[in-house]
Amino acid sequence: MPGPHVLVDLDIIEANARAITQVCTAQGIEVFGVTKGTCGMPQVARAMLRGGVTGIGESRFENIRRLRASGINCPILLLRSAPLALADEVVRYVDMSLNSELPTIQALSEAALRRGKVHDVILMVDLGDLREGIWPDDLQDTVEQVLKLRGVRIAGLGTNLLCLSAVKPTHTNLGKLSEYAQQIEQHFNLKLRYISGGNSGSLPLLLEQGLPEGINHLRIGEAILQGGRDTFYDEPWEALNRNAFILQGELLEVKRKPSLPIGETAVDAFGNTPVFVDRGERLRGILNIGREDVSPEHLVPLDPRIELIGASSDHLILDIEVVSPPPQVGETVSFYMSYPALLAAMTSEYVRKIPVLAQNDPADPDERLLAQLIEPELGDVLSRNDISAHLAALRFTASPYSCYCINAEEVYEAVTSALQANAFPLIISADSLYTLAALQAATQQTDSMGLIWIAATAAYEPLHAISPHSLLYHAMQAASPEVRLTPQLSPENIALVGLRNTTSDEAEALHHSGMQVFTMSDIDILGMHEVINRAIRGASSGTQGVWLHYSPTATDMRTDRGEGEGGLTFRETHQAMESIAQSAQVIGISVSHLNADDHPQRVRSILHFILSALGQQII
Repeated sequence: MPGPHVLVDLDIIEANARAITQVCTAQGIEVFGVTKGTCGMPQVARAMLRGGVTGIGESRFENIRRLRASGINCPILLLRSAPLALADEVVRYVDMSLNSELPTIQALSEAALRRGKVHDVILMVDLGDLREGIWPDDLQDTVEQVLKLRGVRIAGLGTNLLCLSAVKPTHTNLGKLSEYAQQIEQHFNLKLRYISGGNSGSLPLLLEQGLPEGINHLRIGEAILQGGRDTFYDEPWEALNRNAFILQGELLEVKRKPSLPIGETAVDAFGNTPVFVDRGERLRGILNIGREDVSPEHLVPLDPRIELIGASSDHLILDIEVVSPPPQVGETVSFYMSYPALLAAMTSEYVRKIPVLAQNDPADPDERLLAQLIEPELGDVLSRNDISAHLAALRFTASPYSCYCINAEEVYEAVTSALQANAFPLIISADSLYTLAALQAATQQTDSMGLIWIAATAAYEPLHAISPHSLLYHAMQAASPEVRLTPQLSPENIALVGLRNTTSDEAEALHHSGMQVFTMSDIDILGMHEVINRAIRGASSGTQGVWLHYSPTATDMRTDRGEGEGGLTFRETHQAMESIAQSAQVIGISVSHLNADDHPQRVRSILHFILSALGQQII
C-alpha cells in the first residue's frame, strides 16, 4: 500500500451499534448513529443501520450529499445549525435539524414552503456546556415564535454536553431537559416526539442509573465507531469493541541513531520546543505518516514495544529498539486511534480509507453451481462453442437454475433464484437491459455489492427513458425503488473500465456521479495492471462481493465489426478478467452485445474471457 491508510472494520461497527441500540431500546430510547467521524462514509452508515440505529446524524453537507447519493434514505439529522444561505439545501436533503437561532428557523420555514414541505426542527437547549443552545429563560418565547412559522414543525428538544466545557450529563441537568419538554407540551398543547439527551457521553449515565424519564433519543457516534475509547475512560464497556479503526503506515527508513539531537535546538515548525532524553544509540524507524495525516499525540501502537518519538508534517519517528526481530524497510506499523486522531485521519485526503466487511466462506470448489442464463437466440451459437469441459476443470457444475430467459423479467427471477440457492449466475445476452434486471436482482439479495463495468460506453446518458444508453444512469438515479440499485450499490463502489465513447451530457453526468471512471487514456498511461487493481479496490471496498459486467465492445478484436477499434487488447482483457477472479469475490457475471450472427472467432474469444473471469489461468 503506497500511502498511509485506515482499515475500517464494518462488522465491529455493526456489532457496536447493535449492543448500544439494544440497551437503549430496553429503556425506550431511540438511537441515531453519527457518521461525521468518517466523513459520512456510506458503508459505515449501512453498518450502523444494520446494527439497529433508526437514523443518521451528520454535520457536513458534503457528507450528507454523499450519503444521499449512495441511497441512504433513512431519516438524516443535521447536527449543527446551517448557514442562512444553505437553508434550501437543508430542506432538500435533510429530514430534521438541530437549531437554536430564530432567523435560521425562519429561513428553513421559507425554504420548506417554497418546496411544499414541512421541515422538522429540534430546538437545542443550553444546559451549561455553553456551546449551542437556547438559554432556558428564553425557551418559551422561542417556541411561541417558531409555532407561528408554517414551514417548520417542532419535533423535540435536545441538548449537547461534554462537547465544549466538558460538562457531564447527570440526572440533574438531563432531568431539567425533560422538565422543560413537559412544560412546553403542557403550555402549548404539543406532543414532542424527541427529547434528545445528548451524545455518546450520556451512555455511562444510562448504564449506571438510567436516563431521566422522558429522555427518548440519543445521537451516538464515538461509542459506535470507537467502542467508547473516549467515552468509557476508566472502565471499558465490555460489550463494545474499540478496534474498528486501525491506522497503518509503511517504514521508509530503519537506522541506529543517537537518541539526543546533535547541535543547538530551537522551536520546531509547529511552535514546540522538543525535549529529548539521552538513551544512547537506538534503532529508529521513520513512517510515512505525519501531522498532515493524523494527530500523532493520539496514536497508540498495536505493538506495545514501539514508542513514538515525534512527528513532522510528513513523517512519524518511532523507537523500535526492543522490537524483535527488528522491523525492515517496507514493513507495516499499525496504530489504534483516539477520536482526535480518527477525525484527522478520516478527513485527510492523503490517507486512504478501506472499509472491510467479513466475506462469507467460499463454497467447496467441488460444489460450485453455475446458473447459465442465456437469451434464447444465442442458444445455437453457444452450443457450437461448448465450454462445459473448461467449466468442469474449474469445478463448476450446471445447476437446475440454468435456463433460457426471453425477457428482463425472467432474468430477474432467475438471478434471484440462483443467488438464493448459492448458485453463480452467468447472464449472456445481446440485450444490455438484461444486465439491469440481473443487477436489480443481485442488489436485493445482498446488503452491499460493487460493480466493475468493462465496456466502451458507460450507459450513463441522462435520458428520461430507460434504454441501453441510459440503463446505468437510471440504476443509480431513478426515483423508483424498483429500478434504482442504491443503497446496496453505492457510486463509490462502481468502477467503469475501458470507456472511450461519451456524449457531452454523459461526460458531465459521469463527472458528478461519484463513480470511478477509467478511460482508454487512463489505461494507456497507467497500464491495465494498475487500472484494474484500482477498480477492484474501489468496487470491493466494504462490500460483500462484486458483480462483473463485460461488453465485447470494450475489446479490439480483429473479427469485430469496427466497434472495438481503439479498445482493450486481447491480453489486456484477459489480464483484467484474471485479476478480478484472483482478487475480488465475484458474485455474478453479465455479458451483453453477443449476437447470434457473430463471427465464430469473436464468440470463442468472449467465452474464453468469461472463463478467465471464472478463474481459468494459463498454469
